[in-house]
Amino acid sequence: MTAHGDNGQAEDPPGMTRRWDSGSVEPSPAMAAELYAVLQRFSQAIVVFGPDDRVVFANDRYHDMFPRSPPPGAILGWRFENLLRHSIAAGQVPQAEADPEAYIARRLAQRGMSQRGLAREGLIGDRWYRAVEERIPGGGLVLSYNDITDRRLAEDEVRRKSAILSAAMEAVPGGFMVMDEDFNFVVWSRNWPAIGGATDEIIRTYPNMPDLARWQSRRGDYDGIRLDPTQFDPAAIASIPWLGRLLALQAARPPQLIPSDEERELLVQWQLLRYRPEGRPDGERAEGTGTIHIGGEDGRIVEFRRNRMPGLGWVSIYNDVTERYRHEEETARAHAETARALQDLRDTQESLVQAEKLASLGELVAGVAHELNTPVGISYTAATFLADRLRDFRAELASGPPRRASLMDFLDLVEETASLMTVNAGRAARLVQSFKNIAVDQTSDERRLLSLKPYLEEIAISLGPQWKRPGHTLTIDCPATLVLDTYPGALSQVLTNLIVNATLHAYPPGQAGRLTITASSLPPTPAAAGRPPVEHVEILFSDDGKGIPAEALPRIFDPFFTTRRGAGSTGLGLNIVFNLVTRTLGGRIEVDSAPGRGTRFFLRLPKVAPQPPAPPPAEAEIVAVPG
Repeated sequence: MTAHGDNGQAEDPPGMTRRWDSGSVEPSPAMAAELYAVLQRFSQAIVVFGPDDRVVFANDRYHDMFPRSPPPGAILGWRFENLLRHSIAAGQVPQAEADPEAYIARRLAQRGMSQRGLAREGLIGDRWYRAVEERIPGGGLVLSYNDITDRRLAEDEVRRKSAILSAAMEAVPGGFMVMDEDFNFVVWSRNWPAIGGATDEIIRTYPNMPDLARWQSRRGDYDGIRLDPTQFDPAAIASIPWLGRLLALQAARPPQLIPSDEERELLVQWQLLRYRPEGRPDGERAEGTGTIHIGGEDGRIVEFRRNRMPGLGWVSIYNDVTERYRHEEETARAHAETARALQDLRDTQESLVQAEKLASLGELVAGVAHELNTPVGISYTAATFLADRLRDFRAELASGPPRRASLMDFLDLVEETASLMTVNAGRAARLVQSFKNIAVDQTSDERRLLSLKPYLEEIAISLGPQWKRPGHTLTIDCPATLVLDTYPGALSQVLTNLIVNATLHAYPPGQAGRLTITASSLPPTPAAAGRPPVEHVEILFSDDGKGIPAEALPRIFDPFFTTRRGAGSTGLGLNIVFNLVTRTLGGRIEVDSAPGRGTRFFLRLPKVAPQPPAPPPAEAEIVAVPG
């Protein structure tokens, strides 16, 4: 394609008017003026070359289209080669950039060989042009340019949209098909033929719905269709002349025989009947949705949607939902298995909780037995010693009247030994009574009134071996008048687990610490919604140990969470505490801790526990106070 700039060199002086030597009669001035006016009105850019290949005319449109061409008038007399070199120098011919001389030689050769004209399309700058060269009888050439940028942009847009449509069509997992109102297949995706057990070659061989349906019918796809005569009224049969014949053929054919060619053809018509605006007599319409179960090894499941486009035809979209159906089935199975596993987990957790309670009780028994060993041992030793001295005193009496000094010594010994035995027997009795109260409470869900301070002291006595052996101290600060109507077993289990948890986790081996239990009454909550005010008690259990890491603090009440997994801990101790506080005792529990500054557990309990025990809360109410 040639475009013109402003760097060309003409062989003759610019502006020189030449007449081609064609042997023809030169037009009259009036005819030339009329011809000039006609060419000026053309929408195309026109350049006329004479037999000597020099410019004899260029209309204004040419100069509008190529403003960098030689000026009007100055272009006259320029040879084609000069204009071509001028355009290349101005950068108007991108395809000539690699080898300008080779391009010029090729264009001159094409120009010389062209007898019937030459048409080309290409870019000049940022515009698309169509250039047409036409030979003039007797010599000369007309070169016209037409700006086709808008057309090319429109064609590119059509191609772009067509590419998007093709990509979208191919992206449909199951397939996509469009047919016109005469049932001819217009376009389809590569996956669509396989849905009906066909191939692309078969679709091209049978390019419309009736022909493809006949092919499927001959294959036996419709052999299993048997119509129920009772679903048609006489008017419906009369409105479709061949329907009665189809019913008669099916009634006469035994089930074990395949349909005749006539019946198969009528079954094809039956399939096509659903494309009527009113649909088939059985109510089925082509327009709608459904599911196709495709047999074979893969056993695919395809959902379809078929819509009619008035005046255009039908659009059918098929979506392979096999994986979705299988995923739903697998999800259902997984849900059932998860439900069973969850129930098993709950059963296991309940068993572990009971085992944890029994283990706690076992540790309590072991501790009390250890504590009883000392007073009972002292009492036994004192009784044995007293028995030995009694035998000695009887022997002395047998030898004669005792001396007054010996009698007084024996009486002093008896008094001292009896006092020692009384003190240690009383100590053992208190341990046994405390153990009895706590053990009975922990194995019972009974509710009763209890005075909080002595009950806390009994718990401290029962758990003495747990906190005394490492050298800890346990201080109780509680008003003597504080009374609760609650579940003592749950409360003792909570405090037992907190004390044991502190002795196991709060201190490194060999370090003694201070444990504190503080109880106090809280102001009653305001009455609301017709309910009376509720009185609460706050029990604070604290230690001065190493504290809880920030990353572990939100999880300490989770079941099976423990920082001593390899040291025998099950991670259920604080989970039991949380459940007992929030469910059985009807309260809430908060924790405040930070590494290096100990841990505090705040129990906020109603003085009158709920009756019956509260149901499990929707969400665990765990409040971690920032350290």
